[in-house]
Amino acid sequence: MKKYIILLIFAGVFSMTQAQQALTLYNMDRVMQSQFVNPSIDVPYKLHIGGLLIPIVGQLPPPLYFNYANNSFYWNHIYHKKPNTVADTAYMLDIPLFMNRLHKNNHLRFDTQFELFNLGIKLENMFITVALTERFKYGVSLPYDIFEFALNGNMPYMLESKPHDFSGLGVNFTHFREFAVGGSMKANDDITVGARMKILFGLANVTTDFKDFSIYTDPEDYSLTAVTDMKIHASLPIYFDYLIHSTDGHLDSLDFNINELSVDAFMADGEFGAITKYMTNFKNIGLGFDFGATYKFNPEIEFFASVTDFGFISWNTNPQNFISKGEYDFRGIQVEVWQNEDDMNETMEKLVDTLFNTFKFELIETGYVTWLPSSIYVGGKYKFHELLHFTALYRGEFYRKTYMQSLTLGVNSNLTNFLSAHLTWSLANNYAGNVGFGLSARMGFMSWYVITDSFTNMIWPQKAKNVNIRMGCNMVFGYKKIKSNASLRS
Repeated sequence: MKKYIILLIFAGVFSMTQAQQALTLYNMDRVMQSQFVNPSIDVPYKLHIGGLLIPIVGQLPPPLYFNYANNSFYWNHIYHKKPNTVADTAYMLDIPLFMNRLHKNNHLRFDTQFELFNLGIKLENMFITVALTERFKYGVSLPYDIFEFALNGNMPYMLESKPHDFSGLGVNFTHFREFAVGGSMKANDDITVGARMKILFGLANVTTDFKDFSIYTDPEDYSLTAVTDMKIHASLPIYFDYLIHSTDGHLDSLDFNINELSVDAFMADGEFGAITKYMTNFKNIGLGFDFGATYKFNPEIEFFASVTDFGFISWNTNPQNFISKGEYDFRGIQVEVWQNEDDMNETMEKLVDTLFNTFKFELIETGYVTWLPSSIYVGGKYKFHELLHFTALYRGEFYRKTYMQSLTLGVNSNLTNFLSAHLTWSLANNYAGNVGFGLSARMGFMSWYVITDSFTNMIWPQKAKNVNIRMGCNMVFGYKKIKSNASLRS
């Protein structure tokens, strides 16, 4: 059964595949978490405490963030109601529409965060923050050619004498803990600057780096040639034994198994001990930075900009790098109908052997570095009225081989000293139907918030390219109303 582990890796790479998105949160200055995306934001509280580690307060509701984003297709591009029909059962699988919606590189990404602790203290001319956050980033990247190859085979590209380009394939799973210390201060009456330094503790990682991966079918003899320059990195609590036995460059046998000694060492103190050992791993250290600035052009107009998640993690816990680089002939594999479990196991073992013999992976057990997907934000605010502000926000993110962009327009209102409401529309993930809202409410020293950039996508998930939500509860003290100098309008 251990042979199946490598098949799961290849299934992930060959059949499927992260910076936080915070478009509505960006202008919610009554929520301290807005400093996570712009450290220069002026929060109107003298003291701010929150997080899961704060008894009772930190769990009602739990301070969490979840985001799903797909830059190409949604469910109704694959399966939808037949045109000119009203019956609920009149649905169709629409492969041509699905293929038409794909891009050269298609990214399905997830981002989950749990705030363990956060603290904000306002001094005379500075706002200091400390935060501890558990972060998970995971997703897959799929090139257009992988769908073309799966649906239409190699004949169309072979007739055009061009290779299938799979270099956009990618798999990523990263779990790390972030300890951040930040501060914002007024440089002068018009400019506020802020920064956060983050120490990152990596806990688990599996990622791919495909600089080149293509398969060419010769139109004369139908032979397949693969060109590769790819790496699969892993840093996990356990590791794998990987050994190839060959003669004259040809594979004789392949050993790929979970190392039993690493499992025994990890589980030596039982399940609780294993969890404790995993969660207190400090071998994979990284560093990150956030920067932000706000400029008051006049009493009614402000401009702001920030850069977030500029950083890296160095992975040193059981690092394993599977590397394939070169040009290889691929002869395929004969798959027979399975009659029993033994036939299935034999076929799977042949497939594993063929994959590794074809791409000739080399195992190098040295540490490696992964970079966080950085984001930039640029925007402005127009204070039409003391209780009504209009905002515009541009966001760009560097993710693998793609530069992701979005534009958000918002209406923001601090309705009372204890209640604020925010409404946004975003063009994001190549989709213009993102309507979001944010709400923060303070009762005594308790301040609740709930935020989403895409509540319409929660109502109609079959048309969702992006679904996200952020919520939590903080204790706040010493509220000071920030009066607007904008002229009152009737």
